[in-house]
Amino acid sequence: MALREGHEQLHAGDGGQILSEVASASHLREGREGVRTILRAIATLEPVPVRVLASKVRLPLPVTVAVIGELSARGMTERAPNGVRLTSAGASCVETICGDAGHDETTGLSAVLDDLAALRPQADVTLDQAKATVGTLVRRVNYLLKNDSLWGRRILFLGDDDFVSVAVARWVEQCTGGEPVGPAPTLTVVDIDERVCDGIKKVAPSVQTFMHDLRKPLPDSLQHRFDVVFTDPPYTPGGAELFLCRAAEAVEHEGAHCFFSMGHLDPGGMRQVQAAISGIGWVIVEWIPAFNEYEGSSVLANVSLMAHLIATPEIAPTLRETYEGPLYTADVRPVIRVYRCLGCSAEWEVGQGKHWITVERLKEDRCPLCRSDRFLRARQHSRTEFEKPGGARN
Repeated sequence: MALREGHEQLHAGDGGQILSEVASASHLREGREGVRTILRAIATLEPVPVRVLASKVRLPLPVTVAVIGELSARGMTERAPNGVRLTSAGASCVETICGDAGHDETTGLSAVLDDLAALRPQADVTLDQAKATVGTLVRRVNYLLKNDSLWGRRILFLGDDDFVSVAVARWVEQCTGGEPVGPAPTLTVVDIDERVCDGIKKVAPSVQTFMHDLRKPLPDSLQHRFDVVFTDPPYTPGGAELFLCRAAEAVEHEGAHCFFSMGHLDPGGMRQVQAAISGIGWVIVEWIPAFNEYEGSSVLANVSLMAHLIATPEIAPTLRETYEGPLYTADVRPVIRVYRCLGCSAEWEVGQGKHWITVERLKEDRCPLCRSDRFLRARQHSRTEFEKPGGARN
Protein backbone atom coordinates (compact mmCIF):
# COMPACT_ATOMS: atom_id res chain seq x y z
CA MET A 1 0.00 0.00 0.00
CA ALA A 2 1.44 3.35 -1.03
CA LEU A 3 0.39 6.34 1.04
CA ARG A 4 -1.35 9.17 -0.74
CA GLU A 5 0.22 12.58 -0.68
CA GLY A 6 -1.35 15.13 1.58
CA HIS A 7 -2.79 12.66 4.09
CA GLU A 8 -2.86 13.66 7.73
CA GLN A 9 -0.90 11.43 10.10
CA LEU A 10 -2.98 9.89 12.88
CA HIS A 11 -1.84 8.67 16.25
CA ALA A 12 -2.33 4.98 16.99
CA GLY A 13 -4.85 5.83 19.70
CA ASP A 14 -6.91 7.86 17.21
CA GLY A 15 -6.96 4.92 14.80
CA GLY A 16 -8.09 2.55 17.55
CA GLN A 17 -10.86 4.93 18.53
CA ILE A 18 -12.11 5.09 14.94
CA LEU A 19 -12.19 1.28 14.76
CA SER A 20 -14.24 1.07 17.96
CA GLU A 21 -16.65 3.80 16.84
CA VAL A 22 -17.28 2.18 13.46
CA ALA A 23 -17.77 -1.26 15.00
CA SER A 24 -20.30 0.14 17.47
CA ALA A 25 -22.19 2.24 14.90
CA SER A 26 -22.46 -0.64 12.41
CA HIS A 27 -23.28 -3.21 15.13
CA LEU A 28 -20.41 -5.37 13.90
CA ARG A 29 -20.23 -8.47 16.07
CA GLU A 30 -16.57 -8.93 15.18
CA GLY A 31 -15.83 -5.63 16.92
CA ARG A 32 -12.91 -3.37 16.11
CA GLU A 33 -10.88 -6.30 14.79
CA GLY A 34 -13.47 -6.79 12.08
CA VAL A 35 -13.20 -3.14 11.04
CA ARG A 36 -9.42 -3.42 10.99
CA THR A 37 -9.68 -6.48 8.74
CA ILE A 38 -11.91 -4.61 6.29
CA LEU A 39 -9.62 -1.57 6.15
CA ARG A 40 -6.55 -3.73 5.61
CA ALA A 41 -8.29 -5.69 2.84
CA ILE A 42 -9.24 -2.46 1.06
CA ALA A 43 -5.65 -1.22 1.37
CA THR A 44 -4.37 -4.41 -0.24
CA LEU A 45 -6.98 -4.75 -3.03
CA GLU A 46 -8.17 -1.20 -3.78
CA PRO A 47 -10.14 -0.31 -5.68
CA VAL A 48 -12.16 -3.40 -4.79
CA PRO A 49 -15.79 -4.26 -5.58
CA VAL A 50 -17.83 -4.53 -2.39
CA ARG A 51 -18.93 -8.11 -3.18
CA VAL A 52 -15.30 -9.16 -3.60
CA LEU A 53 -14.40 -7.39 -0.37
CA ALA A 54 -17.20 -9.14 1.54
CA SER A 55 -15.97 -12.50 0.27
CA LYS A 56 -12.38 -11.67 1.15
CA VAL A 57 -13.17 -10.73 4.76
CA ARG A 58 -15.77 -13.51 5.11
CA LEU A 59 -18.61 -11.23 6.20
CA PRO A 60 -22.19 -11.02 4.84
CA LEU A 61 -22.59 -8.41 2.12
CA PRO A 62 -25.10 -6.26 4.08
CA VAL A 63 -22.74 -6.20 7.07
CA THR A 64 -19.79 -5.18 4.88
CA VAL A 65 -21.90 -2.44 3.26
CA ALA A 66 -22.88 -1.12 6.71
CA VAL A 67 -19.26 -0.93 7.84
CA ILE A 68 -18.19 0.81 4.64
CA GLY A 69 -21.01 3.30 5.14
CA GLU A 70 -19.74 4.18 8.60
CA LEU A 71 -16.16 4.43 7.33
CA SER A 72 -17.29 6.69 4.49
CA ALA A 73 -19.21 8.91 6.93
CA ARG A 74 -15.93 9.42 8.80
CA GLY A 75 -13.97 10.17 5.65
CA MET A 76 -12.05 6.89 5.63
CA THR A 77 -13.32 5.41 2.34
CA GLU A 78 -14.83 6.61 -0.90
CA ARG A 79 -16.49 5.14 -3.95
CA ALA A 80 -14.43 4.62 -7.10
CA PRO A 81 -15.50 3.46 -10.59
CA ASN A 82 -14.32 -0.08 -9.84
CA GLY A 83 -15.31 -0.34 -6.20
CA VAL A 84 -14.32 1.16 -2.87
CA ARG A 85 -10.96 2.68 -1.95
CA LEU A 86 -9.31 4.50 0.92
CA THR A 87 -9.24 8.27 1.19
CA SER A 88 -6.07 10.01 2.30
CA ALA A 89 -7.36 9.91 5.88
CA GLY A 90 -8.16 6.20 5.50
CA ALA A 91 -4.68 5.49 4.15
CA SER A 92 -3.21 7.32 7.13
CA CYS A 93 -5.36 5.29 9.50
CA VAL A 94 -4.23 1.98 7.99
CA GLU A 95 -0.60 3.11 7.99
CA THR A 96 -0.88 4.10 11.64
CA ILE A 97 -2.51 0.95 12.96
CA CYS A 98 -1.45 -1.76 10.49
CA GLY A 99 1.76 -0.61 8.84
CA ASP A 100 2.56 -1.03 5.17
CA ALA A 101 0.55 -3.91 3.72
CA GLY A 102 3.41 -4.53 1.30
CA HIS A 103 5.77 -5.67 4.09
CA ASP A 104 4.19 -9.06 4.65
CA GLU A 105 6.97 -11.35 3.46
CA THR A 106 9.77 -12.93 5.45
CA THR A 107 12.24 -13.41 2.61
CA GLY A 108 15.73 -13.80 4.02
CA LEU A 109 14.59 -14.22 7.63
CA SER A 110 16.00 -17.74 7.98
CA ALA A 111 19.48 -16.41 7.23
CA VAL A 112 19.38 -14.05 10.22
CA LEU A 113 18.07 -16.78 12.51
CA ASP A 114 20.76 -19.38 11.87
CA ASP A 115 22.57 -18.48 15.09
CA LEU A 116 19.53 -18.97 17.32
CA ALA A 117 20.14 -22.70 17.73
CA ALA A 118 23.39 -21.91 19.52
CA LEU A 119 21.97 -18.96 21.48
CA ARG A 120 18.93 -20.72 22.95
CA PRO A 121 19.50 -22.58 26.25
CA GLN A 122 19.41 -26.35 26.23
CA ALA A 123 15.89 -27.76 26.38
CA ASP A 124 14.69 -28.62 29.88
CA VAL A 125 12.52 -31.68 29.34
CA THR A 126 11.07 -31.38 32.85
CA LEU A 127 9.34 -28.23 31.55
CA ASP A 128 8.25 -29.99 28.33
CA GLN A 129 10.66 -27.81 26.36
CA ALA A 130 11.53 -28.81 22.78
CA LYS A 131 13.25 -26.42 20.39
CA ALA A 132 11.39 -25.44 17.22
CA THR A 133 13.44 -25.54 14.03
CA VAL A 134 14.48 -22.33 12.29
CA GLY A 135 12.06 -23.18 9.48
CA THR A 136 9.25 -23.31 12.05
CA LEU A 137 10.22 -19.90 13.42
CA VAL A 138 9.96 -18.45 9.91
CA ARG A 139 6.56 -20.12 9.41
CA ARG A 140 5.35 -18.69 12.70
CA VAL A 141 6.36 -15.13 11.78
CA ASN A 142 4.70 -15.59 8.39
CA TYR A 143 1.54 -16.85 10.08
CA LEU A 144 1.40 -13.81 12.36
CA LEU A 145 1.75 -11.58 9.31
CA LYS A 146 -0.86 -13.47 7.32
CA ASN A 147 -3.36 -12.97 10.14
CA ASP A 148 -2.59 -9.27 10.70
CA SER A 149 -1.15 -10.02 14.12
CA LEU A 150 2.22 -8.30 13.96
CA TRP A 151 2.32 -4.64 12.87
CA GLY A 152 1.17 -2.32 15.63
CA ARG A 153 0.23 -5.22 17.86
CA ARG A 154 0.90 -5.72 21.55
CA ILE A 155 2.06 -9.34 21.58
CA LEU A 156 2.50 -11.53 24.65
CA PHE A 157 4.46 -14.79 24.47
CA LEU A 158 3.40 -17.18 27.25
CA GLY A 159 6.59 -19.22 27.40
CA ASP A 160 9.21 -18.69 24.70
CA ASP A 161 12.05 -21.20 24.90
CA ASP A 162 11.87 -21.26 21.07
CA PHE A 163 12.78 -17.51 20.90
CA VAL A 164 9.83 -16.66 18.65
CA SER A 165 9.91 -13.15 20.10
CA VAL A 166 13.52 -12.84 18.94
CA ALA A 167 12.55 -14.00 15.44
CA VAL A 168 9.82 -11.33 15.31
CA ALA A 169 12.18 -8.64 16.60
CA ARG A 170 14.81 -9.53 14.02
CA TRP A 171 12.27 -9.60 11.21
CA VAL A 172 11.03 -6.12 12.15
CA GLU A 173 14.62 -4.86 12.19
CA GLN A 174 15.41 -6.50 8.85
CA CYS A 175 12.15 -5.37 7.26
CA THR A 176 12.42 -1.73 8.26
CA GLY A 177 16.13 -1.37 7.50
CA GLY A 178 16.12 1.68 9.73
CA GLU A 179 13.17 3.20 7.85
CA PRO A 180 9.72 3.17 9.52
CA VAL A 181 7.15 1.19 7.51
CA GLY A 182 4.54 1.06 10.21
CA PRO A 183 4.02 0.83 13.95
CA ALA A 184 6.45 -1.66 15.45
CA PRO A 185 4.92 -4.36 17.63
CA THR A 186 5.55 -4.37 21.37
CA LEU A 187 6.88 -7.77 22.43
CA THR A 188 6.57 -9.21 25.94
CA VAL A 189 7.66 -12.65 27.18
CA VAL A 190 6.57 -14.47 30.34
CA ASP A 191 8.56 -17.61 31.15
CA ILE A 192 9.32 -19.67 34.24
CA ASP A 193 12.87 -20.39 33.02
CA GLU A 194 15.38 -17.72 34.02
CA ARG A 195 17.76 -18.94 31.29
CA VAL A 196 15.15 -18.16 28.63
CA CYS A 197 14.45 -14.67 29.97
CA ASP A 198 18.16 -13.85 30.25
CA GLY A 199 18.92 -15.26 26.80
CA ILE A 200 16.19 -13.20 25.14
CA LYS A 201 17.35 -10.01 26.88
CA LYS A 202 20.87 -10.51 25.54
CA VAL A 203 19.95 -10.99 21.87
CA ALA A 204 16.78 -8.86 21.65
CA PRO A 205 16.87 -5.94 24.11
CA SER A 206 13.62 -4.55 22.71
CA VAL A 207 11.71 -7.56 24.10
CA GLN A 208 10.41 -7.12 27.65
CA THR A 209 10.72 -10.28 29.77
CA PHE A 210 9.09 -11.40 33.02
CA MET A 211 10.09 -14.51 34.95
CA HIS A 212 6.81 -15.88 36.27
CA ASP A 213 5.26 -19.27 37.06
CA LEU A 214 2.02 -19.45 35.05
CA ARG A 215 0.49 -21.70 37.66
CA LYS A 216 -0.22 -18.33 39.27
CA PRO A 217 -2.42 -15.68 37.62
CA LEU A 218 -0.67 -13.06 35.52
CA PRO A 219 0.59 -9.98 37.35
CA ASP A 220 -1.94 -7.14 37.27
CA SER A 221 0.38 -5.15 35.00
CA LEU A 222 -0.01 -7.82 32.29
CA GLN A 223 -3.75 -8.39 32.51
CA HIS A 224 -6.06 -7.01 29.80
CA ARG A 225 -3.17 -5.36 27.93
CA PHE A 226 -2.62 -7.36 24.73
CA ASP A 227 -4.02 -7.79 21.22
CA VAL A 228 -2.20 -11.06 20.46
CA VAL A 229 -1.01 -14.00 22.57
CA PHE A 230 1.39 -16.66 21.30
CA THR A 231 1.87 -19.85 23.32
CA ASP A 232 3.32 -23.35 22.99
CA PRO A 233 2.25 -24.83 26.35
CA PRO A 234 2.98 -28.16 28.04
CA TYR A 235 1.36 -30.85 25.93
CA THR A 236 -1.18 -32.01 28.50
CA PRO A 237 -4.89 -31.15 28.74
CA GLY A 238 -4.26 -29.39 32.04
CA GLY A 239 -1.35 -27.43 30.61
CA ALA A 240 -3.40 -26.38 27.59
CA GLU A 241 -6.32 -25.14 29.71
CA LEU A 242 -4.04 -23.29 32.13
CA PHE A 243 -2.10 -21.42 29.44
CA LEU A 244 -5.30 -20.60 27.52
CA CYS A 245 -6.77 -19.19 30.74
CA ARG A 246 -3.69 -17.00 31.24
CA ALA A 247 -4.08 -15.90 27.61
CA ALA A 248 -7.68 -14.95 28.39
CA GLU A 249 -6.43 -12.86 31.32
CA ALA A 250 -3.99 -11.09 29.02
CA VAL A 251 -6.18 -9.99 26.10
CA GLU A 252 -7.78 -6.57 26.17
CA HIS A 253 -10.79 -6.99 23.88
CA GLU A 254 -13.01 -9.38 21.97
CA GLY A 255 -11.53 -10.35 18.63
CA ALA A 256 -8.04 -10.59 20.12
CA HIS A 257 -5.89 -13.36 18.64
CA CYS A 258 -4.30 -16.39 20.28
CA PHE A 259 -1.83 -18.59 18.40
CA PHE A 260 -1.76 -21.89 20.21
CA SER A 261 0.56 -24.83 19.49
CA MET A 262 -0.24 -28.28 20.81
CA GLY A 263 1.07 -31.80 20.46
CA HIS A 264 -1.16 -34.33 18.72
CA LEU A 265 -2.83 -36.04 21.69
CA ASP A 266 -5.09 -39.10 21.65
CA PRO A 267 -8.78 -38.42 20.88
CA GLY A 268 -9.72 -38.27 24.56
CA GLY A 269 -6.98 -35.77 25.36
CA MET A 270 -7.76 -33.65 22.32
CA ARG A 271 -11.44 -33.59 23.26
CA GLN A 272 -10.46 -32.14 26.64
CA VAL A 273 -8.32 -29.49 24.93
CA GLN A 274 -11.08 -28.47 22.55
CA ALA A 275 -13.60 -28.37 25.41
CA ALA A 276 -11.24 -26.04 27.30
CA ILE A 277 -10.91 -23.77 24.24
CA SER A 278 -14.68 -23.43 23.97
CA GLY A 279 -15.30 -23.23 27.72
CA ILE A 280 -12.92 -20.30 28.17
CA GLY A 281 -14.53 -18.38 25.33
CA TRP A 282 -12.07 -18.86 22.50
CA VAL A 283 -13.28 -19.86 19.04
CA ILE A 284 -11.18 -21.82 16.54
CA VAL A 285 -10.52 -19.98 13.27
CA GLU A 286 -7.96 -22.39 11.85
CA TRP A 287 -6.44 -25.70 12.96
CA ILE A 288 -3.30 -26.82 11.10
CA PRO A 289 -1.86 -30.28 11.88
CA ALA A 290 1.93 -30.76 11.80
CA PHE A 291 2.57 -27.02 11.47
CA ASN A 292 5.50 -26.95 13.93
CA GLU A 293 8.65 -29.04 13.70
CA TYR A 294 11.08 -29.60 16.56
CA GLU A 295 14.69 -30.63 16.99
CA GLY A 296 14.89 -34.24 18.12
CA SER A 297 11.61 -34.31 20.04
CA SER A 298 10.74 -37.95 19.50
CA VAL A 299 8.02 -37.84 22.16
CA LEU A 300 6.09 -35.41 19.94
CA ALA A 301 7.00 -37.26 16.73
CA ASN A 302 8.88 -33.97 16.08
CA VAL A 303 5.68 -32.07 15.16
CA SER A 304 2.75 -30.23 16.71
CA LEU A 305 -0.35 -28.43 15.43
CA MET A 306 -1.02 -24.69 15.20
CA ALA A 307 -4.43 -23.32 16.15
CA HIS A 308 -5.54 -19.75 15.48
CA LEU A 309 -8.09 -18.71 18.09
CA ILE A 310 -10.19 -15.57 18.47
CA ALA A 311 -11.59 -14.17 21.73
CA THR A 312 -15.38 -13.99 21.87
CA PRO A 313 -17.29 -11.43 23.98
CA GLU A 314 -17.73 -14.22 26.57
CA ILE A 315 -13.97 -14.74 27.04
CA ALA A 316 -13.23 -15.55 30.69
CA PRO A 317 -10.67 -17.84 32.34
CA THR A 318 -12.05 -21.01 33.88
CA LEU A 319 -8.98 -21.23 36.15
CA ARG A 320 -8.56 -18.01 38.11
CA GLU A 321 -6.57 -19.03 41.16
CA THR A 322 -3.20 -20.74 41.57
CA TYR A 323 -3.24 -24.04 39.66
CA GLU A 324 -2.35 -27.13 41.70
CA GLY A 325 -3.14 -29.88 39.18
CA PRO A 326 -0.88 -31.90 36.85
CA LEU A 327 0.83 -29.64 34.34
CA TYR A 328 3.78 -31.26 32.57
CA THR A 329 3.95 -34.60 30.77
CA ALA A 330 5.93 -36.12 33.64
CA ASP A 331 3.10 -35.17 36.02
CA VAL A 332 0.49 -36.92 33.87
CA ARG A 333 2.50 -39.90 32.61
CA PRO A 334 5.53 -40.31 34.89
CA VAL A 335 8.17 -42.43 33.20
CA ILE A 336 11.42 -43.70 34.70
CA ARG A 337 14.23 -44.35 32.22
CA VAL A 338 17.18 -46.58 32.98
CA TYR A 339 20.52 -45.55 31.43
CA ARG A 340 23.52 -47.84 31.20
CA CYS A 341 26.96 -46.30 31.60
CA LEU A 342 29.16 -47.11 28.60
CA GLY A 343 32.23 -46.94 30.82
CA CYS A 344 31.38 -49.49 33.51
CA SER A 345 27.90 -50.84 32.59
CA ALA A 346 26.34 -49.53 35.80
CA GLU A 347 22.69 -48.63 35.42
CA TRP A 348 21.09 -45.45 36.74
CA GLU A 349 17.45 -44.41 36.88
CA VAL A 350 16.42 -41.01 35.58
CA GLY A 351 13.10 -39.24 35.95
CA GLN A 352 10.71 -37.45 38.28
CA GLY A 353 11.56 -38.17 41.93
CA LYS A 354 15.00 -39.60 41.09
CA HIS A 355 18.41 -38.16 41.85
CA TRP A 356 18.71 -37.14 38.19
CA ILE A 357 15.59 -35.71 36.58
CA THR A 358 17.04 -35.77 33.05
CA VAL A 359 19.84 -37.63 31.32
CA GLU A 360 21.50 -34.28 30.63
CA ARG A 361 21.92 -33.79 34.37
CA LEU A 362 23.25 -37.32 34.74
CA LYS A 363 25.83 -36.54 32.04
CA GLU A 364 26.80 -33.32 33.78
CA ASP A 365 27.41 -35.19 37.06
CA ARG A 366 29.04 -38.17 35.29
CA CYS A 367 28.79 -41.79 36.41
CA PRO A 368 29.42 -41.97 40.17
CA LEU A 369 31.46 -45.16 39.72
CA CYS A 370 33.73 -44.51 36.74
CA ARG A 371 33.16 -40.78 35.96
CA SER A 372 32.16 -41.47 32.36
CA ASP A 373 29.67 -39.08 30.76
CA ARG A 374 28.49 -41.54 28.09
CA PHE A 375 25.22 -43.40 28.61
CA LEU A 376 22.82 -45.53 26.59
CA ARG A 377 19.13 -45.83 27.40
CA ALA A 378 18.48 -49.43 28.38
CA ARG A 379 14.74 -49.45 29.14
CA GLN A 380 11.95 -47.49 30.73
CA HIS A 381 8.96 -48.15 32.95
CA SER A 382 6.10 -46.26 34.55
CA ARG A 383 6.61 -45.19 38.10
CA THR A 384 3.99 -46.52 40.55
CA GLU A 385 3.02 -45.35 44.01
CA PHE A 386 4.66 -48.48 45.42
CA GLU A 387 8.06 -47.78 43.91
CA LYS A 388 10.75 -46.65 46.29
CA PRO A 389 12.72 -43.53 45.36
CA GLY A 390 16.19 -44.20 44.01
CA GLY A 391 17.80 -45.79 41.02
CA ALA A 392 18.86 -49.17 39.78
CA ARG A 393 22.15 -48.67 41.59
CA ASN A 394 21.44 -45.61 43.79
